[in-house]
Amino acid sequence: MADNAVTFNRRRLLALTPLPLAAALPGPSALPAQAAETTPGGGQVIAFVTDVHLNPEEEVKTARAQACADALVELDPDLVLHGGDLTDHGTTLALRTWMEMFPASFRDRIHHVPGNHEAAWTNDAYEAYESEIGPRQYSIDLDDIHIVLNDDSIPGQSIADYDDQKVAWLRRDLAKAAGRPILVVSHHILALTPNQIRNGDKVLDVLTEAGAGAYLCGHIHSERSNVVNGLTELTGVSNGADPGYYQLTRHTTEESDVFEVERVDIADPTKPEAEPGRHSLPAIDLAPTDRNRLRPGRAEARVTAEGLKIEVDLGPDAQVEKVEAAVMGPELDSGNIDDYQPLTSDGNTWTGILDLTDVPAGENRALIRVSAPGGAGPIGGNLWRTTLHFELEGFIPDWTFTLRGTTTAALIADEELVITATTAGHIWALRNEGRRVRPVWRTHIGPVHNDPVAIADRHQIFLPSSDHHVYALDSTTGERLWQTDLGAPVMSDLATASTDDGQIILAVAIDSLYCLNADDGSLRWQQQLAGFSRGPATCDGEQIYLGLADGHTWAFDVRTGEPGWSIEQAGGETSKYHRILYGPWQARRLLLPDDALLAYSFDSMRAVKRSNGELLWEREGSFSVCPGARMWGDQVLSVSNNGTVLLLDPATGDADLEVETVPYIKNADFLIRDTTVIITSVGGLVATVDLNDGASETVGQMAPDYVFSTPVLSPDQSHYIAATMGGELRSYPLP
Repeated sequence: MADNAVTFNRRRLLALTPLPLAAALPGPSALPAQAAETTPGGGQVIAFVTDVHLNPEEEVKTARAQACADALVELDPDLVLHGGDLTDHGTTLALRTWMEMFPASFRDRIHHVPGNHEAAWTNDAYEAYESEIGPRQYSIDLDDIHIVLNDDSIPGQSIADYDDQKVAWLRRDLAKAAGRPILVVSHHILALTPNQIRNGDKVLDVLTEAGAGAYLCGHIHSERSNVVNGLTELTGVSNGADPGYYQLTRHTTEESDVFEVERVDIADPTKPEAEPGRHSLPAIDLAPTDRNRLRPGRAEARVTAEGLKIEVDLGPDAQVEKVEAAVMGPELDSGNIDDYQPLTSDGNTWTGILDLTDVPAGENRALIRVSAPGGAGPIGGNLWRTTLHFELEGFIPDWTFTLRGTTTAALIADEELVITATTAGHIWALRNEGRRVRPVWRTHIGPVHNDPVAIADRHQIFLPSSDHHVYALDSTTGERLWQTDLGAPVMSDLATASTDDGQIILAVAIDSLYCLNADDGSLRWQQQLAGFSRGPATCDGEQIYLGLADGHTWAFDVRTGEPGWSIEQAGGETSKYHRILYGPWQARRLLLPDDALLAYSFDSMRAVKRSNGELLWEREGSFSVCPGARMWGDQVLSVSNNGTVLLLDPATGDADLEVETVPYIKNADFLIRDTTVIITSVGGLVATVDLNDGASETVGQMAPDYVFSTPVLSPDQSHYIAATMGGELRSYPLP
């Protein structure tokens, strides 16, 4: 689609350019298009608020949201910008409640980006957000100021990413604003904490090259203001905890063009004793003359016998307090990197050696940080950050195949083929041929975010799509066998099972469970659920077992879909938000011997009777997003969220083996080769455990990327084939 423009009649003319995918979305921003104009000026007032976390079930958050809305209307700014996490869990009611807190005449001034709470804890693929709020990524102009509303969220995930389409749109959009002041709004921290966004270094480079003046964000619920790579990053506190907003007032003179920034704390309606107030923060320079002063002219990382040699050349006019470097590990979604090592200077060249003793083989990253004098704390002040990539021998892919779109769904192995699906809807079948790969077929369906399922002896693969369909393909040719419209996004993993009446496919579309005939996709039955679900259903031929966002694991009759028993697995709390956060709706289950079932949740695994859900035994641990479990001989082989490999007695839950491996796993199932378990962390770290003796070994770092997709082994089990979320399929030789 072509970019389009929308204008607003409010003091000054505003032009809106959405991401093409969102161009036709309805919502508050969809007003008739007029010719866009931009005129330089001063005095504009912008209000920035973030992390409202509106939840109509909670009086405190609702009261604070209303107080914030009233204060913004009273301020009467040119624009209101919201930095994401508008709600607790993205419901239509919460989104609509927020917009209705404002007079209708005021709503066209409010512009939002989604946060992880609009993506991770709802199951409708943003449909409620786009209906009630509007586009997720677009830009507007306020006089000569170009403002980009940047969506860094991922459907079904709590972490952040910019896929290739978003980055390409961002480049095009910023190119149209060359020479003008640029503000960017997003949810996650971009610059100061380099592991909040998967490819944040790429996006930071794009904004730096475009000369963006400010990046406004939230997510961490604390206030920070720093200049990184010439970009002022302002991180706001949560209105859900501390009601208030940031007021940006533009002051333009012949010598300067800045936004003066104030934090305005408003009266907290839930704490009458709290006094409102305001304080100033550093001004945002919209036209900095020395934004590249700290930028290295050269930065290199080279692997040597002593370690990783870092060399950084700075310009002769750089006023530097210190230059530091660190190796970034695989814990991509955790906090700040705090082990920076100082480099030493010889004139304008700074050098140092970083220890590589504990750095895994494979692809890694080094971070360079150049700090100006007067920085506030270890990560404050004015600094420049550079990311360098380097490889350590021992875990290098034999081949890499670039896909179109990101990859979060599991890979499927069908004899000699590896089949992968992307969020852009591209389905590839490839044949691994040692040190190279050959595409066999490709087709296109709707976006795929969750795991497909296959019936191997029939050479069929079934895929869920956010375009409301379940698709069946011939796995040998890619021919579409059937497609069934479920009327809502299919954002659950699929499952297949055998019944007396043949093979069935089980899928969840938001909060309804569907049972389809595998032969033709026809509907056997549909069952309304007590909450949404994203994990795969488990079936023993008599009953279907499924975890829901109501905090329970349920049993359903396989013939009719009628609900049977349920067990509570969300800590006993009654609030809907708590049940979603800690419930079993993403968790998996395992059929145990003696008609038992193993049901996972956020804080435990439970073995129960399949007939009535009666508890047999329970074991503490975090299992809500873990790969799951399977029988290994007469024992249960399980891996927890934190990468602990367990061999358990299915009758008692007692552990015969318990080995810690990688930092964190999400969704990617483990593999088994002979007696070795292969585990893949969300940060791309690969480790093994020998089930005979418990010996564990780190194999390597797959990529500086997220990995949610379940890998596969080549037919001869000599290669480990995995897909990064960034859209690369890689094949690694195994020892």
